[in-house]
Amino acid sequence: MSDKNKQILEQDEHLMDHDYDGIKELDNPPPRWIMMLFYITIGWSIIYGAYYFWLKEGNLQDEEYAYKSMQHDAKYQIASISADDLVAFTDEESLAEGKQIYTDLACMACHGMNGEGNAIGPNLTDDYTLHGCDFESVFHTIKEGVPAKGMTAYKTQMSDEKIQKVASYIITLRGTNPANAKEPQGEKCE
Repeated sequence: MSDKNKQILEQDEHLMDHDYDGIKELDNPPPRWIMMLFYITIGWSIIYGAYYFWLKEGNLQDEEYAYKSMQHDAKYQIASISADDLVAFTDEESLAEGKQIYTDLACMACHGMNGEGNAIGPNLTDDYTLHGCDFESVFHTIKEGVPAKGMTAYKTQMSDEKIQKVASYIITLRGTNPANAKEPQGEKCE
């Protein structure tokens, strides 16, 4: 018996009873390893569904995102300060820390070493302002930035307390009249 005849006989053993317009179907099962993977994925999906949906042991995406955001905020000490607590610091230690933060964040690149302003940023030492005269306006400008003018928002880089110290330091710069100060811009503060 030739190899071709053997193949035909083996195929006859695997033929199913289905007959569609003379086309016959072979019973050719998938390999065992594929079936094992298939059964493992079914088992895994049952365990996954039970863990997250039926037993509610695991956190879903929304809960996980909220948890990670809370961890991020805690890491960077991001907290909202109440309007009652938003006052300018006057003690030397806080002002010195505000000056150090001003230096560390390289604010002098745009506003000058002494707040005198340059080609990029406005003068912080005169009685004119572009974004409000009061402490809350200065605080808000540092926190939210001025994207249209290229100023970064620092609300994700430091806590409200640090922003408050920098704003307090900037307020103390008014009226210092440093050399080479930029011409006044904006509204005159009363």
